[in-house]
Amino acid sequence: MLVLAAGRGRHALLPAATCFLIAAWAAAVALMPEAPLAWPPGGLEVLRNAFWFLLLLVLGRRVGGAQARPLLLRFALAGGTATLLAFATLSAPVAQALTTTAIGSPVVLTRLALVLLVVLLAENLYRNADDGTRWHVVLPCVALGGLAAFDVILYAHAALTHDLSPILADARAVLAAVAAPLLALGAMRDRRWRRNPPVSRQVVFHGATLLVAGAFLLAVGAAGEALRHLGADWARAAEIGLWAGTAMALVVALSARSVRSRLRRSVVDHFFAARYDYRQEWLRCVATLSAPDVAAQLRAIRAIADAADSPAGVLLLREGAEAGFHWAGSWNMPEEPVSLADDHPLILEVRGGTWIVPLSEKDAPELREAFGQLWLAVPLAHHRDGLLGLVLLAPPRAALPLDGEVFDLLRSLGREVAMFLAERRAAERLAEQQQLQDHAQRFAFVAHDVKTVASQLTLLLANAEHNIQDPEFQRDMLLTVRASATRINTLIARLRQPEGAELNTTSIEPLARLRELSARSAHPVQLEHDDRPPLRVSMAAEAFDAAVTHLLANAAEASRPGEPVRLRLQHGQQRVLVEVIDRGCGMTPEFIRDHLFRPLATGKPRGSGIGAWQARELLRRAGGELAVHSRPGEGTTMRMTLPACRDPRNDASFPAPHSAEAALP
Repeated sequence: MLVLAAGRGRHALLPAATCFLIAAWAAAVALMPEAPLAWPPGGLEVLRNAFWFLLLLVLGRRVGGAQARPLLLRFALAGGTATLLAFATLSAPVAQALTTTAIGSPVVLTRLALVLLVVLLAENLYRNADDGTRWHVVLPCVALGGLAAFDVILYAHAALTHDLSPILADARAVLAAVAAPLLALGAMRDRRWRRNPPVSRQVVFHGATLLVAGAFLLAVGAAGEALRHLGADWARAAEIGLWAGTAMALVVALSARSVRSRLRRSVVDHFFAARYDYRQEWLRCVATLSAPDVAAQLRAIRAIADAADSPAGVLLLREGAEAGFHWAGSWNMPEEPVSLADDHPLILEVRGGTWIVPLSEKDAPELREAFGQLWLAVPLAHHRDGLLGLVLLAPPRAALPLDGEVFDLLRSLGREVAMFLAERRAAERLAEQQQLQDHAQRFAFVAHDVKTVASQLTLLLANAEHNIQDPEFQRDMLLTVRASATRINTLIARLRQPEGAELNTTSIEPLARLRELSARSAHPVQLEHDDRPPLRVSMAAEAFDAAVTHLLANAAEASRPGEPVRLRLQHGQQRVLVEVIDRGCGMTPEFIRDHLFRPLATGKPRGSGIGAWQARELLRRAGGELAVHSRPGEGTTMRMTLPACRDPRNDASFPAPHSAEAALP
């Protein structure tokens, strides 16, 4: 039926033979229920398990192609060995001793090894198949893997209790009847396969762990049986203690990284052509370097140490333009401020970052004295900055042969770590430059304001020689000196505030501030404003005063002596416009575009090039903007636009637009 259902008989011959052997084995067990492990039911069972294994190998070959040959060859050798040993236990002397009451450990061990290999191969085949291929292999893997897993339970129970469970033995026939239709459905499915390697290091690792642990338990069981046959009074207590100690030993062994490393080196690596799963290594490196709440130096060490299975390491880095390589961090090693000169033998031996150096007992004695036993020096080579540093690793948990594959991986990881450290160092320098730039900007603002205050005091002193006896001048002088002192104290407070801190933003009324600034100005100022209710804006009073003062000072310098500067205030809908107008020489469009708002660029003999730039920056921080309208020979209009804040006192300040409002620019 399987041959006819599959269309082409050659694709269904192996599943059909497998189902035939299952039926033959079930019939033999039914005829000889008293000795299910002897010949012929025992032999048919071994042959059945061998065909399960062979069917899964064929499926793995069709799925994985040529890339799966090394892995499948090792599986085939292991399965063939287990099958031969299982057939060897069917010899006449051994078969006579096989009963349900006295089970020989060789029989159980060989059959358990064979079905464990079937489970391992089925799991490996299923886990490594992609979505399209898995549709073809899922039914054989479930059917054969399930039958083999049930046999594992049967033989494990027999090994522990020294008796074959009749219930479990009879249940195998029911399970086989359920699994046979799954094999038939699997044979009817499409036979077009995509070739992907079914290699899974995790599955092989866990499978190998299961095999080792199972063999260890069987050995302990044999030792317990030997103690039981001694017949002494302490034999039973010794057997219980042996099992308890075995459980503790397994827990300790499985939780120890050194044991897992030795298992991977001695068993798992032999199943693969390459020692590393490079996809997993790359993902692990990215995860390590991007781990939060871990110092960058420790991340750099772990990214390389984990690939080499090293439990500790130390990082030496070149610090900027300083000569030599200095200690930058330790992981599970002492923290010692050790430095290596550029001409140190170890630095010369890495050949500019292209050579990984195994360290012997005679190499770098000062490093061994500081950090203990060292095993490997991995250079951190950057494509632009050259050799950034070294990562010194402690000996691995399990012996790791150093070959070209290991060196290539560590060299690539060293370059990746070097890029990570270089980018982090560049980001730190950029942050420092930003802080210096912010401080320089604040200092430039303060210097310009100090210049303005100094100009006011100089003008005051010049007028004091002729008007010191005038009481009105004396009052103006006191007001000017008091305002200058307040301004200087404000500037000092601004310099003392933390980096990034802003001025206290409050709700101010521009009209009131403009009236005060007009009264304090040494140059004549003509204040104009509309009759609409005054609006309030969200801006620090000091910042607003500084912006207007800078623009007034520039307008006064551009105006002829005695000609007033017009200061016009207009209230629009949800905005305030302040215009500083002069009738001076004006500016060209090229000057406005290229020089007006460039810091430290000025065309005045005693100018600083800060005023217009600072005014625009202060307005932008408050959500406003500064626009310039100027023509040579016609003067200049500096237009400040500020949004009105959502203040209850502004609610009455938004009437419907009328003709005068429509004329606003």
